[in-house]
Amino acid sequence: MDIDELIQVVPYNEQWDTLFQNEKINLLEIFEETAVDIQHFGSTAISGMCAKPIIDILAGVKSLELHNSIISQLRKLGYEEFGEAGVEGRLYFRKRHVHAYNLAVVVWNGEHWVNNLLIRDYLKKNPDIAKQYSEKKLKTIQNGHTTLLSYSDEKADYVEDLLKQAKQHIKYT
Repeated sequence: MDIDELIQVVPYNEQWDTLFQNEKINLLEIFEETAVDIQHFGSTAISGMCAKPIIDILAGVKSLELHNSIISQLRKLGYEEFGEAGVEGRLYFRKRHVHAYNLAVVVWNGEHWVNNLLIRDYLKKNPDIAKQYSEKKLKTIQNGHTTLLSYSDEKADYVEDLLKQAKQHIKYT
């Protein structure tokens, strides 16, 4: 099982929020009291943004030491487990069926939790910045970065800059 995969970027789909809400119900049953909160993040959470048609889900937990029963139930739901997958402090799972999902399990209110939601909220409040990011994503694909790892690497500096902007914006609002 390889983490790298072919990807595409598509226009915003109004169905993405409903897909998240439905999957969140399933995940809440699995995580029970282990998850403090489950949030929709990434570009599919931002109205009007182009995105990979993969719903990004952030599960905030008290500890990254997940009980085997949770991992087993995630597998039954169709999720593959990738461990940290190169990102320390995050457990990565993905589900590829009729609809695609990425599940990032992180410590609630930890750095990954805060930063991912900060970028999401910043883009929601700044549609011009979200539009620029959509254009960056499309250009990245057009330049031949059509696998997950290549695509992510190519836009990593841009995302880091978005996080800096979001943090600055929070200081002044």
